[in-house]
Amino acid sequence: MPMDAYTVLLYVGVILFFGFAFGKAFERMRLPDVTGYIVAGVVIGPYALNLIDMSALAPLSVITNIVLGIIAYQIGTELFIPVIRRNAGAIVTITMVHALITAAVVFFGVFVIFREWWLAFALSGLAVASAPAPVMQVIKKLKAKGPVKSTVIPVVGLLDIVAVIVFALFASIAVSLVDGSPISVQNAIVTPFYEVSVSVGIGAVMGLVLALVSRWIIERLPKQERYLSYLALIMAFVLGSVWVAERHHLSLILIPLSMGMAFTNFIDKETFTIQNAALNNFGGPFIVLFFTIAGLGLSPGLMVSAGLLAIVFIALRLVGKVLGSHLGASLTTCSPNVKRYTGWCLLPQAGVTIGMLVALSAMLPERETQLIQTVVLSSILIFQIIGPIVMQHSLIKAGEARLESPITN
Repeated sequence: MPMDAYTVLLYVGVILFFGFAFGKAFERMRLPDVTGYIVAGVVIGPYALNLIDMSALAPLSVITNIVLGIIAYQIGTELFIPVIRRNAGAIVTITMVHALITAAVVFFGVFVIFREWWLAFALSGLAVASAPAPVMQVIKKLKAKGPVKSTVIPVVGLLDIVAVIVFALFASIAVSLVDGSPISVQNAIVTPFYEVSVSVGIGAVMGLVLALVSRWIIERLPKQERYLSYLALIMAFVLGSVWVAERHHLSLILIPLSMGMAFTNFIDKETFTIQNAALNNFGGPFIVLFFTIAGLGLSPGLMVSAGLLAIVFIALRLVGKVLGSHLGASLTTCSPNVKRYTGWCLLPQAGVTIGMLVALSAMLPERETQLIQTVVLSSILIFQIIGPIVMQHSLIKAGEARLESPITN
């Protein structure tokens, strides 16, 4: 039975209240507010106090998709082509080496310990992606500025493209090993390249249209009217991009990200500042909702049921990401701080990983599905909570936090 709309609104109010309260409490403990939001979701969710019923998660997913679209768009607006062109070699090298090493460390570690080929392929394919939402939230909260921040933002965007391709190939092999079917070239190669290219293309076209509307209409308005105009226009395009992604099974991150990137490279600095301020001032409650809702579906008991495999997967993913980023940066002329701290900023895990987990679950038998879901959701629980803390500490140690540190050194 569908949930009553006003009951959903009540749940939204409860989520906002507890998310905000926990966020402020964590800030007072010198921890990131985003970790507080996620912990709030775990506490009030169906696996703890059960203030929010499990049936509410489906209606609330619309909110998380919208906020993910906004965050992906904002990542795109930070990707200025002249800046990326100067650092393109380093960004691509770090991303590719990072992805390769992470997948390899997880693959060989899982296989050596558990001797299951399908399990090694499945988990290594799910280990590569990072979550852009907590990454952007920590950067914005600290007003971080410097080479680590300038490296992490494009890497986390490009990494999602690479992760989709790696996952599709490895998932296809894992499914074939489980059911004995031949590996499908369509699923392993054609489909992921189609999803990435079409998503990027649609997003770029939407960004160009957004830039033309900005140039021909909004830039001619008085400055005080532009804030609301940009907010309305950008939200309309972001909502449209979310609809396109969901309706046509395309990337919920790549379409708005490409849109933001196309838009930001056709506007002046004043326009960028105005539209960015408009979104930031509007988005606060949605950020609280996004991360608190993310915590609702996370069960602390998963770690117990997942046991050794979950612990091994979490440890291997951490080692792979830190080692891979360091090796990738070492192959370039990046600064020592970029080599030292970039990997620690890429630990958060959700978003794309959850989408890939759902896709893999639909292809595997029930027993294998339960095992993979338990392990990966346990990993998401841990990395969503500790990832922002580690990232915040890393940016502070790198000297890139422009606000007074919520964490002591």
